[in-house]
Amino acid sequence: MINTKDIVIKIYRFGNKTFYDVKNPFIKKLRNLLYKLLYFFISKMLFNCEINVRAKIGKNLQLPHHGNSVIVDNATIGDNVIIRPQVIIGKTKKDGSYAATIGNNVDIGVGAKILGNITIGDNVVIGAGAVVVKNVPPNVTVVGVPAEIVNKKINSFIS
Repeated sequence: MINTKDIVIKIYRFGNKTFYDVKNPFIKKLRNLLYKLLYFFISKMLFNCEINVRAKIGKNLQLPHHGNSVIVDNATIGDNVIIRPQVIIGKTKKDGSYAATIGNNVDIGVGAKILGNITIGDNVVIGAGAVVVKNVPPNVTVVGVPAEIVNKKINSFIS
């Protein structure tokens, strides 16, 4: 059985591979047209999830419940990251065209906003509704508006 949450990620990977790896201009145009159709009608309209084709995303991205998530171009996301619904990984006017770099094994809670050219360390938990506008060191939990460190941990519970 096809997991509907994986469809959005597969469409992103198809577009990303087309954008970065396909060299033949004719094949690239065909694949790009197919990607745009899939992206608009399935990712945006059906699942309401926007992942820009230029974002760099590691292995095993998890979208446990799709919906209202936005990942802008220039965002970099590590391996084994969990992004829950209504998360925005975006830019700020101050930072121009740069978005966040997110480490490995990060769990991003519902409705969290990660804004600007910041770095989120490995094994971080970002609480629901948090607004992250500053760098976050590894192995911590952050919550609040603006996000503050509430817990330093030795081992992550994310596996």
